[in-house]
Amino acid sequence: MVWVWRACLGLLIAAYAGWLVWPVLQPLTAGGSLTDAFATITAEAARLGGILPSLWLAAAALYLAAAVMTAARIGAPPAAYFLAFAGEVIQRVLLQSAPDATVTDTPQRLAAAAQSLNLTVEPGPLSLSALLVVGLMVVMSGAWHGQKDQTWPLHWTRSPI
Repeated sequence: MVWVWRACLGLLIAAYAGWLVWPVLQPLTAGGSLTDAFATITAEAARLGGILPSLWLAAAALYLAAAVMTAARIGAPPAAYFLAFAGEVIQRVLLQSAPDATVTDTPQRLAAAAQSLNLTVEPGPLSLSALLVVGLMVVMSGAWHGQKDQTWPLHWTRSPI
């Protein structure tokens, strides 16, 4: 049953990666072409410089890689996940100095999505802490240890004495 846990965790990470790149995928689902999808990214890169869109796309690609590695139990999913997490944190810090970002503005999209929940806290730090918890679940899944049918690594569940 551990594979169900890893598959669900991989699907959760893949869903977040899909949500991140939704502004690029949305023209494709509306019947547009691939050039329409990349026109939004190139326009954003021309306005802001290449670093923000590059960090944004790299974080989404690394989240997707971490999702596949977690679900398939290959490679080192925590490394890919936390590289994506670090890229997203850096991107959010850089976004504070670029108020005219539209596509890559994840905190603004999070605030719009969480507005219906009537949260009393700001959704930016809340989402980063949720992403950190998901990253810890990737670490605890044990997929990177190659353990068979054990969700938690043994050194966390056994007493050191």
